[in-house]
Amino acid sequence: MGTMQDYFALQLTVAAHYARIASVPMDVAIARCTNLRRRFRLAEPDDASHWAAFLAEVRASRGSQQELLLLCMRRFEAGRAKPPSTGFGPFSFDPPGPDGALRLHFMSQEPPAASPLASAGIDDRLDELRTLFEAVRRRHRDAASVRGYSWLYHLPAYLRLFPPAYRRSVRVPAVAPHLTGSSVWGQVLDWRQRVKPALREAVLSRLPTMEVDAPWRIFPLQPLTAECSISEFDAWLQRAR
Repeated sequence: MGTMQDYFALQLTVAAHYARIASVPMDVAIARCTNLRRRFRLAEPDDASHWAAFLAEVRASRGSQQELLLLCMRRFEAGRAKPPSTGFGPFSFDPPGPDGALRLHFMSQEPPAASPLASAGIDDRLDELRTLFEAVRRRHRDAASVRGYSWLYHLPAYLRLFPPAYRRSVRVPAVAPHLTGSSVWGQVLDWRQRVKPALREAVLSRLPTMEVDAPWRIFPLQPLTAECSISEFDAWLQRAR
């Protein structure tokens, strides 16, 4: 199988198990337990009709994994034709909410030439963060803080990109995880965006223990959260030049 085929096959297996234990149709399980919508680049509100069309195709299918995998690959290839929405390397952000906190994301759109968290790439990542925060200052003057939510906060190589105050704030989140983004699912892929065999086996081995109300617990690493003021990022990125 190809890179994304492996990833989608694992997601479909997890969704199929959830559908059985929760007694819901496969399209509902896919919407709750996979990050396919984000991977197809259909996460924006304007893309809702395209995502609904994909779920309708799932309902109309015979339900075989091979047929569903073909549907996934077709939607994935269509999504790749869209230009990525971020101009900040693997970083992106959601605009600040009512509390002034913008949400920071980290996910490569395409397999990179080298690990984006390698020591040799630190300067590039910091430059991307500078560009991102310059855009934030232009577009969102109400941004007061930066918030992250991801399994990546378990990794020292990721944490070293951020201000000390942000690193010190890492904690278990008060809100329950979800499986519709990469905050949990991202740990399954290596930097080449290939499924890690050990992670796949860990997830599959835990499927019999899946809880309907907490399906994310079958994953080895649970997401952590971090937050600090945007001024801490500004000062850090100036000092790190």
